Amino acid sequence: MAIYTGKGLVVKFGTDTLTHVRSASATTSIGTVETTAAADTVKGYITTTSGFEASVDMLCDDTTDLFDTELAVGTSAAFIINPEGVASGAVKISGTALVTAVDFSTPYDGLIAAKVSLLGTTALTIGTNA
Repeated sequence: MAIYTGKGLVVKFGTDTLTHVRSASATTSIGTVETTAAADTVKGYITTTSGFEASVDMLCDDTTDLFDTELAVGTSAAFIINPEGVASGAVKISGTALVTAVDFSTPYDGLIAAKVSLLGTTALTIGTNA
């Protein structure tokens, strides 16, 4: 895979392409259970279920109703991060996610921003755009 910048970043939630996105992240993880017995000298673990968490940092745009409807807390939809853009063959990170929080930042003399937190309800897949 080539090295690329985030300048081509496109993030989608449901049918909406999010505007004014500054950054996006997705973190996959897997649960573990300790299986160490009393006589063991090294801890043992087995894996359980996997999942992902994601976030999107964006500038607020008062010309849309994204935060009232599409990105309202409790909304679930397909979530896609395209770090290189949407051209065929470009990296595509996707899954279904639930909006769990929206944090608005209102600085005294800067731009109003929002951080949208998401929790995956499916596996996160990494592939390429068709």
